[in-house]
Amino acid sequence: MDAPISVKRFLEQVKVHLEPRFAQVCLVGEVSNFRSSGRHWYFTLKEENAALSCAVWMSHQKQLKHMPGDGERVVVKGSLNVYVTGGSFTLAVTQCELAGIGDLQQRLRELEAALRSDGVFDRPKRKPPRFPKRIAVIAALGGAALRDILEVTHKRAPGIDIMVFPAAAQGESCVMENLAALQEAQDEYWRCDVILMARGGGSMEDLWGYNDPDLVRAVSACRLPVITGVGHEIDLTLVDLASDKRAATPSQAAELATPDRSLLWSELARKTEQLNRHMDWRLRGLETTLNLLTDQVLDRLDPLDGHRERLSELALRLERSAPFRRLDTADIRLTMLCQRLRFTLSSVAKTSELNKINGYTGRLNSAIGHALEQNTHRLNIALANLKGQNPEAPLNKGFALVRDQENNQVKSHVGIKTGTKLFLQWKDGEKSVTVE
Repeated sequence: MDAPISVKRFLEQVKVHLEPRFAQVCLVGEVSNFRSSGRHWYFTLKEENAALSCAVWMSHQKQLKHMPGDGERVVVKGSLNVYVTGGSFTLAVTQCELAGIGDLQQRLRELEAALRSDGVFDRPKRKPPRFPKRIAVIAALGGAALRDILEVTHKRAPGIDIMVFPAAAQGESCVMENLAALQEAQDEYWRCDVILMARGGGSMEDLWGYNDPDLVRAVSACRLPVITGVGHEIDLTLVDLASDKRAATPSQAAELATPDRSLLWSELARKTEQLNRHMDWRLRGLETTLNLLTDQVLDRLDPLDGHRERLSELALRLERSAPFRRLDTADIRLTMLCQRLRFTLSSVAKTSELNKINGYTGRLNSAIGHALEQNTHRLNIALANLKGQNPEAPLNKGFALVRDQENNQVKSHVGIKTGTKLFLQWKDGEKSVTVE
């Protein structure tokens, strides 16, 4: 029998020989008895008939992709530490992630690289229509995603038709049903303008159907714009890369596909105000042009204006110089001048300027009539509102108006003392009362 050695010496030899060999190990197991000391985390990594103590030092906690929790199956990396004082083994964990996630992420990267090399994600992105008449929604019936989409669209644009094409959000039938729904939604018979593909949040395994290459290619080749709202903001699937617009949530997908009714009303009011200002400016310009043309034509219609005094003076001189012969000659000239004047007036009446005046007059009368109709409508609305604010209107319905001695309305019994004199006014008269 060999000479015995101390326990401490034995453990020191184990530490020297084991720690270098297991300085970087990768283990998989179930987390149990997770606890925190305020600085460091401790838990047990176990499987059937085996368990290992693990620790996450505070300096490595920020590097972990996943914080371990009881009952979770995780993959951890770390180094083996042998504690001589306690005679225990502990795995100092430096990396931790859910079991299976690493494999899925690797498969996801490989699928994305393959599809990208085929040019699936290179298709130019199309803008969804601003005012769609009908929206196709591909989602699971009874799910939160469909409920959120219906609530948002009803609030923002209740006049838009929503056509639901049900499809499983996960499981074996997810890809097949989404492909069938996508194909059916593109049929021209339904006259859809945009497609929403949505589902609620979930784990990477739950969302894996939306990474299927066939479904991704179908979304990329869709003839209609496709908006995807798969999962939450942190979730990203390959159909999001192939779609025309990616939304963080199903609710945001509905917002991207529908116009906001309140914003449309604001824009309509702004454009209406601009149109009214432009119309007023144009009417003032036409009115000025009409006045100038009217003055010019009136001057031409009365060519003798300004010469009447001279004509009267000449006629008087003619009468004094030759009462008979010259008067006959003047009468003949006057007749000829009258004929020329009538011809001139008839010619002026046929000129294009008079036609312009008639045209401007008709347009002005039409604009003025339209403005009067609008103002009359606004006045009627204001009168109706004013009648609704009349404090004596309820008297016609049998109510009474209460006033104090200073003729102020009394709206509450608070502050009214016994013996106070009040005045009650009805529709057909008024009475005074004393409070008892």
